[in-house]
Amino acid sequence: MGLLAGSTVMLLTLLWGSSLIVGRCDLYKVDGHLNAKERTLTKGLNLIDTGVTTDSQTRVAAWIMVLTVIPYILPQLPRIINKPSLGTPLVVLSCVLSFIALLCYCVYQIVSPWIQQRRIYLARYRFRKAHTLHKASLLSRENRWGNLLTDDGAPNKDVISKLFGYFDKNDDDWLSKEELRGLIVGLGISHEQYIPEEQEVQNWLQDFDVSTINGHISEKEFCEGLEKWIKSFKPMSRSVNDNSTDANSGPWDVEHAHAHASLASLLEDPEDEDDEEPAHQLSKAQIVARAILLIVGGTLLAAVFSDPLVDAVDNFSKASGIPTFFISFVATPLATNSSEAISSLMFATRKRKKNISMTYSQIYGAVAMNNTLCLGIFLAIVAARGLIWDFSAEVTVILFVIIVMGLFAGFRTTFQTWMAVVALSLYPIAIAIVAVLDYIFHWH
Repeated sequence: MGLLAGSTVMLLTLLWGSSLIVGRCDLYKVDGHLNAKERTLTKGLNLIDTGVTTDSQTRVAAWIMVLTVIPYILPQLPRIINKPSLGTPLVVLSCVLSFIALLCYCVYQIVSPWIQQRRIYLARYRFRKAHTLHKASLLSRENRWGNLLTDDGAPNKDVISKLFGYFDKNDDDWLSKEELRGLIVGLGISHEQYIPEEQEVQNWLQDFDVSTINGHISEKEFCEGLEKWIKSFKPMSRSVNDNSTDANSGPWDVEHAHAHASLASLLEDPEDEDDEEPAHQLSKAQIVARAILLIVGGTLLAAVFSDPLVDAVDNFSKASGIPTFFISFVATPLATNSSEAISSLMFATRKRKKNISMTYSQIYGAVAMNNTLCLGIFLAIVAARGLIWDFSAEVTVILFVIIVMGLFAGFRTTFQTWMAVVALSLYPIAIAIVAVLDYIFHWH
């Protein structure tokens, strides 16, 4: 129970606050509301004028997390109303409720799998841009039009115009859907296993058809769109607030040179390029079987190592004189939640709205799983062995942290950096609450 409480508290305090600090950007008012300007940080560690902005779906994830605290409350009712005879029935009811909540959460992920869809979209979008630029560069060199990049690394507008004219078969200065499809096939960027051809056409229209008049792409829209794609692989231009005084030296130039080299490498024709289709594609049944095997294998690994983990905590507690609860509350979650911590912080460091949204969605999802699957299994053991539910201090601190952070996240999409200080301070406060309730008020 200490591990369960410590894991939830750590995710919503240390990890939540750290993600806000590393992902913070400059905040500006847009239509009266604060919004973070992506990948822009000129105000340092300003607690008011820096922060992050998430999407509205992340708020939904926060509210789902808050709702999953209900199974914690039911086992506490016998103590609150002083009727110990209701203890076991309410533990059983809470256990059933936890697994029903888990089932509902899984169904929600299937019916509305927006987190997974967002990740797939980002991966496909990045792939589409890189693959298109690479193939367009090869075609321009084959036809001796020149390179997509000028000597100074800027997009070559003449070459892009020739590329447009090459696929504008009827010379009407527009690319129709049919001509777009010809471009996709001609460049060889339509791979059925990655991006369907029709979907690729729609993606191009969404990215390039700025006018949205007739579902066609004009030459101007095509050139501007491709230039935007090329520039997306380069660093942002130097900010006016940059402290560097020499335009020909310094860290920015090193970054610029590195990014230019990376873009040039992308446009090169690699010697070992393999355009062949993968030799073997897994069927749907094989994919499902493999997923089940991984889940079962992971569960068995956890089962095998759980008992030695408990023994290690007990032995360390006896040797050090530190109560086992505090070891499991403080030390063990740092190890068991390391994967969530690393991936969340990596997402946050990219300083983009979609990445910080993913970070916080992942944190709220992990807490929701603690409140459903983990708590359900724990309650099942308590009910099966006829144990007494004596975890009022742990439940109190879990409810306190989840409700405070849930209200923080459920009513807003922009978080100023000072909120990270509040989140981080909740961690020692939570430890202090448990210590006071257990060792001063003797709640155990």
